[in-house]
Amino acid sequence: MSQNSKNIEQLVFKFNTGSITNEELRVLIAWYNSHDDAKATIFTDKVEFEEDLKSRMLAGLLERVAESKPKTRFPLYGWLSAAAAVVLAVVGIWFMVLNKTAGETKQYAVTDIKPGGNKATLTLANGKTIVLSSTQAGIITAEKITYANGQPVQDANTASADQSPEMLAVQTPLGGTYKIILPDGTEVWLNAGSTIKYPSRFSAAARIVSLEGEAYFHVKSVYQGNGEKIPFKVLSNGQEVEVLGTQFNMNAYPEQKAVKTTLVEGKVAITAKGEHLVLLPNQQAVTVSKKTYIKAVDVYNYTAWREGKFSFDGKTFEETMDEIARWYDLRIVYENAVPDEELTGDAFRNQNIHFVLRLLDVAQINYKLDVSHRQLTIVGKKNRM
Repeated sequence: MSQNSKNIEQLVFKFNTGSITNEELRVLIAWYNSHDDAKATIFTDKVEFEEDLKSRMLAGLLERVAESKPKTRFPLYGWLSAAAAVVLAVVGIWFMVLNKTAGETKQYAVTDIKPGGNKATLTLANGKTIVLSSTQAGIITAEKITYANGQPVQDANTASADQSPEMLAVQTPLGGTYKIILPDGTEVWLNAGSTIKYPSRFSAAARIVSLEGEAYFHVKSVYQGNGEKIPFKVLSNGQEVEVLGTQFNMNAYPEQKAVKTTLVEGKVAITAKGEHLVLLPNQQAVTVSKKTYIKAVDVYNYTAWREGKFSFDGKTFEETMDEIARWYDLRIVYENAVPDEELTGDAFRNQNIHFVLRLLDVAQINYKLDVSHRQLTIVGKKNRM
């Protein structure tokens, strides 16, 4: 066993017994972060299932977080909150246990609802639907449709240069994301349960796509022969966004009450319900019912999903649950009223749902998870003694 492994094991023990110092906790957090996308090994004398090991490590910390929680809000700030956020977000870490007697490394699976991944379908103009590869992160639409690594998308034939452009549609299921590079070079990241429709070639006058669901756009500037920029428009049920060259996030799920466009950089013009508004960076245009208004926001809270994270800050309890439901392909049922609770903090999206739901435990929310029927029932706030 390496000296580093021994040190980590000692820190895990101290963490579990509540004797860890602030400095030692920072070392343990740094170790967690250094293994976000790798497999980490913890050496023990006995075989433990990874779920048991994670739960054992989390128990003490979560208890202390719960004890420090105010009545109406669940913060994850300060050294204690940072630790909670990191541990809740050990998304990329797979704990493995070394059986020192047999000299074998064993990995155990968890019976749980697993996170989403790269999943999408491409529908051609003739109605043919192609299931895109889950081993690829995205596709490129050019003269031919290929994956990001240059491999052709099988049977994805589109109109040739001397024919009229065809309409294409990329759709992600619940629990799926995919990246699309449009014919003009614009990059689009499609979130779970979303559909984007676009032509196989844009016209010289305008670039128009339609969106249902959520997507992050990095629009490429394209110019006409006279030097003017060709506008880029995104149409949704509630808003029309026109941009020249910018980065923004658009959330337009049909089941939600509001359509939200969040500007990261550049400038966009919003047309909604007869109103015309200009959106600046770090602002969000919200269209609800017959009104559109602009508010200042932390754009990270609305774009973290593109980086593989949940960000719960600035969102209602129901919005948070909807986001979790789409990613894990869950049905959310409220047994009583929606809790008046605001969860805060981050969590990586590539962990099993069990660890995301730790937030509910700490926030004193009663819930029931039916894995076989993929249903999460929110019962309500736990009774205080």
